[in-house]
Amino acid sequence: MIDLLKNCQKLILTVVSRSKTSKVVKASMRKRAEGATIIHGEGTGIERCKKFWGIPLEPENDIIFTVVSDEHAEDVLDIISKTVKMSKPGNGVAMILDITRFTGAVHLHKNEQKPMDQPLKSMDITAQFELIVTIVNKGFCEEIIEASREAGAAGGTILHGRGTGVHEHAKLLSFAIEPEKEVILTLVPQKVTDRVLESIVKAGELDKPGKGIAFVLNVEKVLGINHLLEEMLQEEGPKK
Repeated sequence: MIDLLKNCQKLILTVVSRSKTSKVVKASMRKRAEGATIIHGEGTGIERCKKFWGIPLEPENDIIFTVVSDEHAEDVLDIISKTVKMSKPGNGVAMILDITRFTGAVHLHKNEQKPMDQPLKSMDITAQFELIVTIVNKGFCEEIIEASREAGAAGGTILHGRGTGVHEHAKLLSFAIEPEKEVILTLVPQKVTDRVLESIVKAGELDKPGKGIAFVLNVEKVLGINHLLEEMLQEEGPKK
């Protein structure tokens, strides 16, 4: 039987300009993260749009995957935010994603703690986002991004199968990534997730065999998207 860590790990996904990557990784390790996986990506529509989620494109960004224990996730996210000054628009985006099952890091099992009953944290507005992950054949990413924008998304990050550190038959979130595949990460407010997902399916013809897949991940907390949060607050209006 496969030995799995259950309900005690979080994935912190960070998108920053390449010049800030080393600082993010070093800062994370100071707060008990044990390393990170870095994939080179690019913002979408570099010629047409000079920003992605409010981040100036250089034009290249790095996507950093950091697995940490539940108890250290907030501390790691906080130090990442302070290190690259995410409170200021355009310096990066970082989010916490829940991992329900995790394997491959044997040393972590020694520190695994039994789950304890804890009061649920009140949901703030930063938890009202979801991440759409789309894997398609090379050459379809522009159609996916354009369809996402038209449906209400602010953009996306593209990961190429031939990016640094991505080998043939590599995997991302348990899905095989062949060299000719592309992965698009799209952060959207929950209220437009279904609409954006439907547009992605139509644009990428994902309802046909062999065209690709798309799935949605819950985002527990996200930093670096102040402009989107302000728009959501304005739409909600003053509380009575």
